Amino acid sequence: MVFEIVESEGIENFNEVTEFIKEVKKYGSKIAIDDFGTGYSNFNYLMKLNVDYIKIDGSIIKNVHKDKSAEIVTKTIVLFAKELGIETIAEFVSEEEIYNKIKDLNVDYSQGYYFSEPKENIG
Repeated sequence: MVFEIVESEGIENFNEVTEFIKEVKKYGSKIAIDDFGTGYSNFNYLMKLNVDYIKIDGSIIKNVHKDKSAEIVTKTIVLFAKELGIETIAEFVSEEEIYNKIKDLNVDYSQGYYFSEPKENIG
């Protein structure tokens, strides 16, 4: 099971969050930081929270194939994550061109409408 922590204005109860992460990891669960790269992103959290995944926000990914700045930000997040042993997930992958670009940037996983619309039932 993967628990997602929304990376927004900040994690207000940092000690509670770290204790939660320690507890659920005892049972084999993993932790993802969602929407990374928006708002008040804080690389310091990544160093302290022992997360397994960074989900790179769709506002960056949706233009990664045509915006040099989005490409550089994505590349920087991926390099940082790899150095810390954290896997990366691209959100909002809506077309083949975006998918190919994020593969070139060594993003580990991707999700979005290119693969499937959200479904009420799986299977």
